[in-house]
Amino acid sequence: MPTPYSAPLAITVDANGEVWFTESNASKLARFDPANQIFTEFKIPWVGDMWGIAADPQGIIWFTQYSGKGNVNPGGAIVMGGSGRIVRFDIATKNFTSIQVPTNSSFPLRLTLDQRGRVWFTELLGNKIGVYDPSSNLMREYLIPTNSSGPTDLAFDSQGNLWFSESYVRQLGKFSPQNQSFTEYPLGAETASQIVSSPVGLAVDKEGKVWVADHGGNWIVEFDPAKQAIVKYPTHFPPQDLYPISLVNDLLIDSKGRIWFAEHAGNSIGYYNPEARSMVEFPIPTGPISTALWIALAPNGNIWFTEWSADNIGVVHSNSFVPLSASSGTSSLIMNTGEQVAIPLQIKISQDMPGNGTIRYAWGSYNPFDASVTFAPQYPPLTSSTFSTQAQLSISTETKPGNYTLALGIETPFVNVWSMISVEVSSTPPSNATPLLELVTVGVSVATVSLLILQLRRRRSQSASGSQDSTS
Repeated sequence: MPTPYSAPLAITVDANGEVWFTESNASKLARFDPANQIFTEFKIPWVGDMWGIAADPQGIIWFTQYSGKGNVNPGGAIVMGGSGRIVRFDIATKNFTSIQVPTNSSFPLRLTLDQRGRVWFTELLGNKIGVYDPSSNLMREYLIPTNSSGPTDLAFDSQGNLWFSESYVRQLGKFSPQNQSFTEYPLGAETASQIVSSPVGLAVDKEGKVWVADHGGNWIVEFDPAKQAIVKYPTHFPPQDLYPISLVNDLLIDSKGRIWFAEHAGNSIGYYNPEARSMVEFPIPTGPISTALWIALAPNGNIWFTEWSADNIGVVHSNSFVPLSASSGTSSLIMNTGEQVAIPLQIKISQDMPGNGTIRYAWGSYNPFDASVTFAPQYPPLTSSTFSTQAQLSISTETKPGNYTLALGIETPFVNVWSMISVEVSSTPPSNATPLLELVTVGVSVATVSLLILQLRRRRSQSASGSQDSTS
């Protein structure tokens, strides 16, 4: 960044391919021209955290700003008592305009534009969805049904419904602007294998499925509203001495249907290809944690991102050749707890790279002991060849039944590739199930016989008593 310690955060790319981003610590809006490699910064009249940004077709940049008691500390200033605003920047005139959010302590976070040019935004602490209409200069807010839900990111589906993540209560919300009504969906609250701890980044694909980044987990999430179904696709695990999970934060979908995401603690930018059921991750050169939180899609398909703690912006050239692939002949498994299975895995290396790779696995669960995988062999040289290994998957006896996803692949200093396998885990029937059933049956028979004997004794006693009376 031209300005040191500027804390670049929200990011977007306009129709001309120019990159716009916020600098919360410096109270600046910045532009980067990729063609000329030139930065331009614009001083903002107000201070505050700036988490959301968008560019409209009319040459206007919109962004959120929240002044929490005068503090400016992105990532740590989620405090009550501040004032929120939507800021309008006219590229042509270089003028800023502030539109105040009516609710105090609202913390406007992310924003998006609809087809009519209206600006929709989430209020993290205000627990509302807000909308500002530039044509009428009117702002309106809608209270979310669940209290303190923590609305975070938002996106429209093809039907015009506004989806948003509720990061504090593990839910997704859907708002119908036409009917002004809400619908909320829990994210696996009753199923251990499908719990989503902190849904943040959000996007909706062409089929209406909602994709979510779990900032409290190690995966991206696919939610099918029609089936109320959840599938989690795990990313790589960071080094344990650094952070136990990757903390996926933002998420978007490109024109090829690939799900792109940013890993806060995993320090990578990656994508999942639903058609191929494969994942690719690109480690960020600056580390160990550059704090890449938000990403943006450029017209040419490139993915831009900010590094809040490293004072950089970066780009992934999305059409770059990836010299690795991972594949398995197995796409799905049905296993019992305590069971083991061998899975073949093939790694194709089409370009020589220095050093060795590491064959690894990732598992879609919060409990690292739910599953374990060993490989033989595990450390192939990164020379142009096809490498075959065998993965021995073991499911713990303590694993909760459910539908999980296993990722098998190879990690290198330059790129990680994964193949995804669906694993349905069922409980193993107790080994003494049949004897127990027999015992219950015998117990019932014994009880029945005992009852008959008791009845016979009573009858005999009654008969004997009657005989004595007759004799007397």
